[in-house]
Amino acid sequence: MIFIDASYYLSLLNSQDNNHNKAVEMSLCHKNEVYITSQAVLGEVLTVGSQRIDKKLAIEFVEEILKSQTRVILETKDYVDDAFSIFKQAESKNISWVDCYSLAIMKKLKIKKALSFDKHFRQLIQLT
Repeated sequence: MIFIDASYYLSLLNSQDNNHNKAVEMSLCHKNEVYITSQAVLGEVLTVGSQRIDKKLAIEFVEEILKSQTRVILETKDYVDDAFSIFKQAESKNISWVDCYSLAIMKKLKIKKALSFDKHFRQLIQLT
């Protein structure tokens, strides 16, 4: 299993992104993995994609993710509680709630790998 972060999805979505080609390469390297993401990540992709890229394109992109084999984790009280605990413990003010929520999912499902270009998220993963 591999967790998919919004930064990776946004790089795939935007052909002008500095990490677009790398994201495409990564998707080929990990095509046989079980992809896991969350509704919070997809919400972030919709919001940022709509604001910075193209709303229609962002919607179509997320619709394709939802049709795929990607497992989308829905919000539960346990995940929220775990994410809040991680958020409170994080020393950096640059850690986002969605990153903490993603890490809570990764911990609970024992996922060791993530596709992400978000340096704060990668640092958070390394601290655990």
